[in-house]
Parts: sequence; C-alpha cells; structure tokens
Amino acid sequence: MTPAKQGKKQARTNARPEGCQGGKGPDTDRSQRVSLADMRDRMRAPVSAVIEYSELLLEDAKNQGRDDFTSDLMKIHALGRKLYALVDVGLDETAFATAKTEREREAFSSDLRHELRTPLNAIIGYSEMLIEDASAAGADGLVPDLEKIRNAGRQFLSCIDELAGHEKKGAAAAPPGGMMKGVMNDIPSLDVMNPSSTAARGSLLVVDDTEISRDLMTRQLERQGHIVTTAASGQQALDILRDRTFDLVLLDIMMPDMSGYQVLQRLKSSDVYGDIPVIVVSALDDMDSVVQCLGMGAEDYLIKPFNPVLLKARIRTCLENKRLKDLSEALELRILKEEVQLIAESRGMQQVLQTMRSVSRNPVNVHIRGESGTGKEVVARLVHLGSARADKPFVAVNCASIPENLMESEFFGYEKGAFTGAAASRGGYFEEADGGTLFLDEIGDMPPSIQPKFLRVIQEGEGSRLGSAKPVRYDLRIISASNKDLRQEVASGRFREDLFYRIFSVEIPIPPLRERREDIVPLTLFFMNKVRKRFNKKLAGLSPELLTLFEDFPWPGNVRQLLHEVEHMVALAPEGQRVSLKHCSEELRKGNRSKVLALVESTENRSLAERVEELEITSIKEALRRTRGNKLQASKLLGITRQGLDKKIQRYRMPDPSKSTAQ
Repeated sequence: MTPAKQGKKQARTNARPEGCQGGKGPDTDRSQRVSLADMRDRMRAPVSAVIEYSELLLEDAKNQGRDDFTSDLMKIHALGRKLYALVDVGLDETAFATAKTEREREAFSSDLRHELRTPLNAIIGYSEMLIEDASAAGADGLVPDLEKIRNAGRQFLSCIDELAGHEKKGAAAAPPGGMMKGVMNDIPSLDVMNPSSTAARGSLLVVDDTEISRDLMTRQLERQGHIVTTAASGQQALDILRDRTFDLVLLDIMMPDMSGYQVLQRLKSSDVYGDIPVIVVSALDDMDSVVQCLGMGAEDYLIKPFNPVLLKARIRTCLENKRLKDLSEALELRILKEEVQLIAESRGMQQVLQTMRSVSRNPVNVHIRGESGTGKEVVARLVHLGSARADKPFVAVNCASIPENLMESEFFGYEKGAFTGAAASRGGYFEEADGGTLFLDEIGDMPPSIQPKFLRVIQEGEGSRLGSAKPVRYDLRIISASNKDLRQEVASGRFREDLFYRIFSVEIPIPPLRERREDIVPLTLFFMNKVRKRFNKKLAGLSPELLTLFEDFPWPGNVRQLLHEVEHMVALAPEGQRVSLKHCSEELRKGNRSKVLALVESTENRSLAERVEELEITSIKEALRRTRGNKLQASKLLGITRQGLDKKIQRYRMPDPSKSTAQ
C-alpha cells in the first residue's frame, strides 16, 4: 500500500462523522477474530483458483502457440497473487485488533474493500475480454478455464460485499457494479435491440492513478469505438483539459495529491468544463462517497468491479444527451439566421443540397421527385431563394387540389363575363408568378386536357386569359414536383412526352425519411423548438430512448408525419417534464423496439431481477431473429460469449435454435 494512499486513508478516517467511540468487549473481539479468520479462508479459495487456472492457461496458450493471450494471462496471474497477499495482510486478526473503536473498524473495513476491488476489477475485466477474444479466434479450448477465472472473481466479489456487512449488519449495502440514478435506463439489453445502429462514439478522458486500471479501461472503451486519453492524476487531467475538449470524463476518486472529489468540483464549477459529463468509476463503495459525487454533479457512480455492458450503456446515454444538447444549440443558431431551413445531415440530403445550390444560380426549370411529405416544397423555396429571382414572388400550387374544370381559369386567369360567375377580371397563377417562380406541386396529377396549354406557356412564355384573345407574356421559372415517376406516367400515356421534356432540365430526387436516418433527430429537435414556441409550452427535452425509437421507425408519412408526431407529443407532455415514449402515438408504440421500451415504463411494481430477466429474454429472441438463429452472431450482437448465450437459453428454458434447425 503506497504512503499516499495510507495518508488518504487516515484523512478519511479522521473525517468520518462522530459515532460510537466505545471499544468492544473481549467476547465480541474474539467472535470478530474468528469470523474474520473464516472470511479470510473463504476469500483465499477463489483467489487460489484465479492463480492456478491462470498458470494452467499460460501453459495451454504456450502449447497452442497463442502468444496473443500470454500478456493478459500474465497480468491476471500477477493480480491474483497481489489479491492473495492483500487478503492475508488485510484480514490478519492482529491488524484488525489494532482498530479499537467502531469508527476505526469501519474505516479499516472500507479501506480494505477499496484495496481489494481494484485488482479484482482488472481480473474480471481481462478475463471477460480474453473470453471474447478466444471465442472470436476459435481458441474455444481456453474459454472454460477463463470462465472459471471470471466466476472465481465474481465469487470473491460476493465475499467483499459480505465484508461490507461484517461491520454494519442490517445496513443497506451498495449494489455491486454500480450506483445508478435511473436503474432501468441502464439495462444492457436495450443497447442490442437495434444492431444496425451503433452506440454513440466519443472522445473520453480516463482519470485513474492505477496503471492497470487505466490499461483495462482504455482497452474496454476502445473496443466500443471510443477515442481514449488517460491521465494518471487529477492535476494531469486538468492540464490535458486545458488543451483539448472531451465528450466525457471517467474519474477515479482515491488518488494522491488531488482527489477525484477535488477534480469533480473543479470541473463542475468551471464555465469551460461544466457541461462535460462525468462518470465516477471507483473501488470505494462508501455510500457517503456516492451521495457526495452525485450531489456535485456526476452523472453516475460505478463501483469496481463493474459490468462493462452497464458502463457502455451509461456512456451511450451521456454521449447521446450531450449530442442532443449540442445539436439543439446549433439548430437554434441556424433558425435565427435562415428564413427557410433544410435539415441535411445525411449523405442523401447533402447531395440534394449540393444539387440545389448548383441549379439555383442557373435559370433552368427543375423537377423535384419524392414521396409525399418528404419536403419537396421546402427544397423548391430554397432553390427560389438562392436564385436571382429571390426578391420576386414564389407561388405554390397543388395541381391535385384543383378540379379539372377550373384548372384553365385558375392558371391563366379570366376576363369579366368570360363565364357565369366571372363578375370581374382576374389574373391567374402565371401572371401572379411573373418575374418569380411558379411551383407546381404534384404535377403528375395534372389532367391530360390541360397539358398542351401548359406546353405553350413553357415553350413560348405566353398565354391568354379566358375570354380574351390578347396574349399575356410571362417571365417565370417553373419548379415542379411529384410523388410519381413521370417516366412511367409518360409510358402509360397519362403524361405528355413533349411536356415531360420541357417541364424540367434538372431533376432533384429527395430520399424518404427512412433512408436518411441521420436527419431524424435534428428534424425532431427542430420541430420541437417550433411547436413548443407555438404552443407556448416549456418542456425538459426528449429522452434518448424516444429518439432511438424515432430513428428505428420507418415513417411512411415522412417528414410530415414526424411533424404531426411532435405536435402530438408536445400537446400531451405535461408542462416542464421530459417528453418520453409514453407521450407517443399508438402507431409508434407498436414496433418491436417500442415493446421493449414500453416494458421499461410499465414494470414499476416488479423487482429489478424480474425486469432484467424479461428484458434479457426479449433481447435474446430479437438477436436470434435478426441473425436467423445463428447463435455466434447473436452472441456478438448481445455483447456476450457463445457459451454465455447457451447458458442463458438454458436458464430461461428457451427453444435452442440449433436443435430446432437440426430437427
């Protein structure tokens, strides 16, 4: 144990609140010593298993030529020996007897648990990564012994938890693996329900004074696709933060010179770093520490050894929340600068934007093709605003909404008395758009009878009002749009071929919303901002789970349906609350993923174990469905080993797809 940590221990002991100062009687001391010796013996067994199995695996890896496993196996072996020594020294009866008061004994137990958890976290972490690597590399012969090491580590963890209750019987012990603000937000199963959408990637700073912990955390996070930087002290972390920006900080507590508490306080009190989310990852399982860190602004407090899938879920939530906040701020700036907004984060819409900018500067007619609700009129307006006609009229007409018998009079206008009811002369849409742009929406629905007259307007730039033979000259640009393929309409005889070749020189295809998933979240935030202002309603934002559902939904009605859904949610969400899945329409809640998320919101009266079990079963079924029963691929989607998946299938008495296929 380093002098720095010994000094930190003493400081923590002195800072403990006043408690019972009286010593314990000889009978109690004797009972404590016997209990302590028994616990030491029980702790030695799993640690011995770690040492022995790692020795066997080192020999097996050497015989099989698996040098890529040797380095981590040597680390596990060394950590096992370190853990064994800590058990012998820490649970020595004479050492325990020097702590006379109850407060000193509590401090002794807490510090010992802290010392034990750090190497234990590394043993479990390295064994889990090796199991994954062995399964992927086809070295299945190594997996059983690696699983024994991991299970021995978990058995040792239960002894540590028992040690926590050794001093305070009846006290609520900290849950192993994490202290969560919102337990159900961290269920690992939710992260695998949509394998096609990867978790958010970010730039992370890991702050820990223990080299082995930094190495383990770095490798676990890099496997998830994150960019990881490490700092060996609090001061080094602050120095790094002065020169670089990060999406998230993972912070240890027990560090020399500058503790994690001090680093957290400096970060959260800073105008520069205050918005960076911080997750505390510590071997200190003291409830006071948990409460203090969460109170100072930490997003979460995970206790070593933690479940890496749990950490992955928490990181994903933090990064998603940060991304939403940054995106909201960027959209607000864009809204202030632009009269008409086009959300173009996806590659498909970036191509639309590029084509749109090119044709805006050239006086050519444009045709916009896309499904209903994709935003064709928005693109048309932006083409107009980017042209030399921007200060002239933009006249939008939906051809499908005008009756055939009124089509000519609406577009060409009429003179007084031209027909019954023509009490005064009126110019049509062509005259109204003179000098500017006429947008013909759904031109594919234009009746064949009127098409020849439109052809003359486009070719000659002139026409005449009903009831007049005097020609009227038009100077206008035509932008048309249709949800139909006009080439097929020409082939079927419903649209004139000569008009087809005259109506446009450039076509801009707009992809449906289901093919531009990158635009869904920005569009949702954009509409939320507009609708919230229109309804004069204050809301606390959107839940990440809701946005994940939005990204998965096919949106048959495209952007128009998304806007309608946002209006629905804003109307139902209570003032000041966060918009979540329960505020969605029934249509969105019917999907597979919404069933899982609905389960999260509808199990308030069930235990955590029951919720986790049902979510795991649902996740396994979904992964097997997506991989068509391939258990190896399904295990990768679920983030567990093939053997682990087999055990879960057996535990939950689920049909084995491999046996079903064989039959």
